[in-house]
Parts: sequence; structure tokens; C-alpha cells
Amino acid sequence: MKTIIIGAGLGGLITGLLLKKARPDDEVIIYELNKIPGGFCTAFPKATTYNNEKIVYNINIPLMTSDFQDNEPFGLLFKYLGVKNIKWRVVDKLFQFYPLEKEPFLFTKNGDKELLKRAKDEKERKSLEIFFKKIKKFYNDIFHHAYLPPTFFQAIKMLFTIPDTVFKLLFDKPYLDTIKHIGVSSQDIIDILCAPEAFMGVDVDKVTAMGEMVMIQSFLENSSLQPAEGFTFQSLSNNLADRFVEMGGKLILNTRVDEIVFDNKKAKGVRIKDKIEESDNVILSVAQDAIKNLIKSGQHIPAVRSLIKKIEKLPYPNSDYYCYYLVDKKTVEENPKLIDIAYHVYRLKPGRDESNWKLALWVPRELYNDKYYVMALVMTEQSQEKIDWWCKLRETDYKKYTEEKEKVAQKYLEIVQEVEPIFKKNPPLKHLLTMTPASYLPYGSKYPICGLAQVPENFGIKRMAPKILKNLFISSGACFSGGLWGAIAGGWQGFVSFYKNVYGIEIGNRDVMYKPGLKNLP
Repeated sequence: MKTIIIGAGLGGLITGLLLKKARPDDEVIIYELNKIPGGFCTAFPKATTYNNEKIVYNINIPLMTSDFQDNEPFGLLFKYLGVKNIKWRVVDKLFQFYPLEKEPFLFTKNGDKELLKRAKDEKERKSLEIFFKKIKKFYNDIFHHAYLPPTFFQAIKMLFTIPDTVFKLLFDKPYLDTIKHIGVSSQDIIDILCAPEAFMGVDVDKVTAMGEMVMIQSFLENSSLQPAEGFTFQSLSNNLADRFVEMGGKLILNTRVDEIVFDNKKAKGVRIKDKIEESDNVILSVAQDAIKNLIKSGQHIPAVRSLIKKIEKLPYPNSDYYCYYLVDKKTVEENPKLIDIAYHVYRLKPGRDESNWKLALWVPRELYNDKYYVMALVMTEQSQEKIDWWCKLRETDYKKYTEEKEKVAQKYLEIVQEVEPIFKKNPPLKHLLTMTPASYLPYGSKYPICGLAQVPENFGIKRMAPKILKNLFISSGACFSGGLWGAIAGGWQGFVSFYKNVYGIEIGNRDVMYKPGLKNLP
């Protein structure tokens, strides 16, 4: 049997590995648009010169969930698949939020106790206590008792064992509404509780309560991870890809799949330029917007047409600007929190930036030439019109596109100098690189944080199902949640659905998702 997977992000690679592990003789091909595997879990070197000195630095993402350590769920999964894990550094000081005219707040273990101290009165403090108890229970239910997705009998069981969580899965609401509903009215605390939205890719008044609560509890209960010195997140993606090829899978990079080809009510294969590559099954491991574009030729099929309509009704996630600057070692030594704390999120004054209410920065621990660090600034772009404008400009007028990128770099440098005075005193030595929403197109989507809008309309029970047709599936974060964790979880989900519908074998999906019991796997 031949299966084509579109997209070599974490989800596609995991699905491909599981398929080769379960069915070694099956032909599994992964097509990837980019020249390197990993999707948005990638890193790549860039070179610059400063004072006639060559500096080679890495463009890398800042954090990973703790689930990737050797004895954690995804670490166990890698072991089962024979994937060489990379060396991790545990990060307890995850990120610090800087409200306006208030003391900063550090998201770390037991940070909930510190936040209780900021309540304006006893009533608000009690409301927060109840809130933290609820999100802790919800988090534990999701990770230890929920079946995602459940069979009919599993759904019945969940109704009796975790009814509150089932209710949240069915009737998810915007996160900001949930915070206000529990009785929190202090703007300081609201801003702090909304700060993790920086990792969700959706505005605070739209983002899913369920997804945001899971993230907050993860920050308060678990550590996070960074690659140890000398490693980047590309190492993880490369290890997954190498193992897939070693197991007999075929990985084809730098190749665009233009569309799915349909025959009656089945997927026939894929079209690449003028060539049709036929296959028994097709798996889409791509973002929300890419799914719609790839399946549009199948609108004569009711299930495909229904999915396209669902996607069209969903809001799209925000996109991002990333600006990189060379920073002198002495600047970091004067302000060691820049590397002691992994991530920094600053509340901006109203009207300071029309696209966002916050700026984020991080300075990786990697020291270049024993003299320099690289600082990354991140700002969100909320306007879909502006996102599309960047993409069109890059295609039609690259010179103007480059000029506009320079304006972005200067603007955000001015903002960071306002919120973090050390950079006013010691300005960055050099602007290195700016990435706009258009920069992410080689990765298959204009939306770098996640491949879907993490909103109530596409979360919990309402999210896209992995199965589209009997031989067409989704195995990315688009059918689970955003972020790198969501991508792998979506890859799991896609595999479970594929294996059930194609081979008639059902695998216990709770064990498969969160605590891979090897006996449950093929």
C-alpha cells in the first residue's frame, strides 16, 4: 500500500514514522515544500560580519514543552520509534511579563501563589483560588483521563468520570470572557493571565479558554526545555527525518504539492506541477489555510465541500514579525535576566503599536565568538489585510519589500528601547534579520505560531476531524491544537484515525496520545 504525506513538519514526520513502524512494507512518501524538514520546528544558520569579524549565528525557536524528555510521553515515543533524542536543558524561569506601572510577574512553578498576592481584595483572591483549582483539574483530566477523540463508549465514560471537563470540551468560550466571569476585575491580573496568549497566535478576546488554561497550568506546573548548548531544534527535526528514511520512508524536500487529485469520492493522489503522483492514501500534515487550498478540487464531494466551508468560517490566526539584532556580551552581563529568564513579554502603552498590545523578546544562551549574543524581538500582526499585503509585496516588488522590512526593524528597536532601558543605554550593535508574515510561506503557511486559529469554534469537540474521506486524512496541529506539542499530537491523531479506517485496527488513543504504552501500538 502506498501513502503520500504532505508536509514534513513534526506532525507529518511522526505520522510517517508510526506508519513505517506499523507497516514496514508499505510505501510511505513525505513531500515537503521547504528545503529542510521540520515545518516550524526548524533552525538555520545565518552569517554576518561585524568589525571585520565573521559571525555565524542560529535562527531558532525559544522553548519546548517538557514532554520531550526521555521519560516523558514524547520522549517515550521517540524511544519506541528508534529516534535519537537530543540533549535538553530544563528551563524553570519560563517567561516574565511586564505590566504597565506594575511589578513584573514571573511565570514559573508555583507562580499562582505569587499572583494571589496581587489581588485587590479578598473576593478577587478567592476567585483566583477557585480559578487555579479548576484549571489544574482540567489540565490533569485532559492529560490523564480524557480520550481525544473518544469513541462512543469512551465519550459515555467521560461523561461520568470527568463531567466538568466534557462540558468545557463541548462549550468552550473565549478566554477573556472566562477570566472576567470568575470575578477578576484588576487590569493588572487580567493582563498577566492573558500574557501567555503571546504563544497562542490569537487575540486575547478571541482565543480559546480551554487552550489558554492548559498553557497556563503547564507554565505553573511544569518546566520547559531548550536544546542544550550546541544543539538547535533543527537537530530534533533532522533526527525524526533521518529515522524515517532509515526505516524505508522516502522524504522529498523542496517540492510543492499543488493539489489533491480526486477520482469520484476518493483521493487519487497528488499533482506536482504537471505530474500526477497516484497513491492509495493521502495525509495532509499542513496548516489550516493550506488544507483548504489543497482540497479545493474535490468540492464535488460533500465531505470535502463541508470541510472547506468550515475552514472558510473560521478566523485565521495572527502572524508575526521577528527581528534579530546583534548584542554585545557586556549588555547581557549588565542585565543577566535577559538569558536567565527564557522569554520576556512587555505590555505596551495604548496606541504605541496598532498591530499589538505587547512585545516579546528572548536572548538565547548561545554566545558567538565569545563576544556576542543574538536578541530576537517578536511582534504580532493581527490584520489579515496587512498579512496579505506583505505576501503580495514580497512577490511583486522585492526592493520595496526590503525597505519596508527595515522600517519594521527600526520601529521595534525603538519600542524595545522604551520598555527595556538597557538597550537605550547600550543599543544593539547591528540589525541582522527581519522576518515578516511573507517570510513563512516556504514553510507552507503565513501563520508561524500555529497552523490553525485557536478559537472556540475550532477547539475541543468542534475541531477538525482527522478523517476527511476513507483514504484522505489530516495529521497536523490543525486537527488538534497549535504549537509544537499540538503538531505532534495531531500527528498521533492522524495516525490513529488512519490506522482505524484503512486497516480496521483501533489503538487506545489515550495511551497513544499521552503515555505511550508500547503494548497498545502495532
